[in-house]
Amino acid sequence: MILTRILGFLEKRQVASLAEIAQAVGSPPDAVRNMLHTLQRKGLVHPYQPQGGCGSRCRQCAQGSAELYAHGAAPVQAVDVTQCGLIARDH
Repeated sequence: MILTRILGFLEKRQVASLAEIAQAVGSPPDAVRNMLHTLQRKGLVHPYQPQGGCGSRCRQCAQGSAELYAHGAAPVQAVDVTQCGLIARDH
């Protein structure tokens, strides 16, 4: 099954572009994107945004142009609850 192959590829690579995943499983990128969304809803993969491009200073990589996915559920981001108006404050 292609979903299993996509998941196996991302387990090995941890992070890969849509184009790399599509090539690895031999399916069109649009079809793979739909399958990735299915895996994302199940918490098995998530879209990945690298911090600062590839790490070099040349600026030749088109930051943000590649659609990247990572294995596993999306990391939980901390929320500053002191800024939330829904939390009752003890003052």
